[in-house]
Amino acid sequence: MVLENIVLDGSTYSQRGDATFSFKLLISFDFAFILHLMKNVLGITDVLCQALQQKSQDILNVIYLVATTKTLIQKLRDDGWETLLEEVTSFCKHQDIEVPDMDACFSSVGRSHRKKKTSNS
Repeated sequence: MVLENIVLDGSTYSQRGDATFSFKLLISFDFAFILHLMKNVLGITDVLCQALQQKSQDILNVIYLVATTKTLIQKLRDDGWETLLEEVTSFCKHQDIEVPDMDACFSSVGRSHRKKKTSNS
């Protein structure tokens, strides 16, 4: 893989660092999850997109396609998460990508929520 080669043989420290960062993102569960989600959503919307690009439009057919697309996306939202998660988990295991423990407690790490001192305090 090109990024792995740059990580090992990049001409500058900055180039190797950028390649390392990018490579770690590409082999993350988050990235795999987003790609699989986008594949599913784009698969659902493809027929509608193709129909909307036609020069002559059958408005009744387009209305039907919009309703069908909306229904399929809602079905993915309501019933598709378990299947999607299983698909992504299987993919990650096959690719040796670390899968997070979905039953673990979530801890948000980020900005401090302290109030800034104002001039009146």
